[in-house]
Amino acid sequence: MTWYETIDEKLARLRAEITQVQDELIEAEAELADQKADIAAFEYEYNARAGYLLEQLAALEEEVKHYLDQIKLLRNRRIFGTDHVPVEEQYRRVWQQPPPPPPPKPAEPPSAATEAQIKKLYRQLARRFHPDLATGDAERARRTEMMAAINDAYAARSMTELMAIARRAESATPEATAASGQTAEEMAQVLEAEVRRCRRRLHAIDLEMTSLHQHHLVELMLEVKFARKRKRDILGEMAEELQRKIARKEAERDMIKAQFDSMGLQGGMIGRDGS
Repeated sequence: MTWYETIDEKLARLRAEITQVQDELIEAEAELADQKADIAAFEYEYNARAGYLLEQLAALEEEVKHYLDQIKLLRNRRIFGTDHVPVEEQYRRVWQQPPPPPPPKPAEPPSAATEAQIKKLYRQLARRFHPDLATGDAERARRTEMMAAINDAYAARSMTELMAIARRAESATPEATAASGQTAEEMAQVLEAEVRRCRRRLHAIDLEMTSLHQHHLVELMLEVKFARKRKRDILGEMAEELQRKIARKEAERDMIKAQFDSMGLQGGMIGRDGS
């Protein structure tokens, strides 16, 4: 016997399916936003405890390299004359670009209590304004704009902005929930299209989550979290090791600088631009 689904049964099935996939979509969006926030919070902690020391060490290494280059330049000038410019220096002047400015530090993460409130409010707003829950193109465009503001506020961990969006939403005109004049078959087509749209977005979120797991700080973040459970402070250990390297590099810099100063006094100082 062949099973036949009536249009009413089909509509009921599609409505149940779209309710389920929409719930999955909202949770996936929230999980993606949480992952991004966790990475940003760890980046802030990393920069505050160890990242700035890496920058300090890199600056010292650049300073040491500069003095070594200047010492080499002084020696070459004594041998070949004051107009001599080594090939390496000619290449540097022509091709080497200045280093890019360091990226801005992420905002300081909120307290645990505030974080929980932010997550709760974000989910409430996402459930109300997610574009894939719209029933028409005009509504989807309005929801897309609203959801962008919600995501920006959530990424910034701004409870103030999220609450302002929520207040605007309360005073807004209620949305139409369905288009008028649609036949049952047309409504079924709309619901099927919405199910496909939500599943495409779920797939896109899954791909984005996978790419987040490849972020250069994620492996270290997981290692730090695991170590904390064993009462080990990996970032503290990194900071101590970097401080030891900085002390050694400062001593090396001071020794090379003294050599450079001595040679400069004997043969004329060279500026930082090599002139």
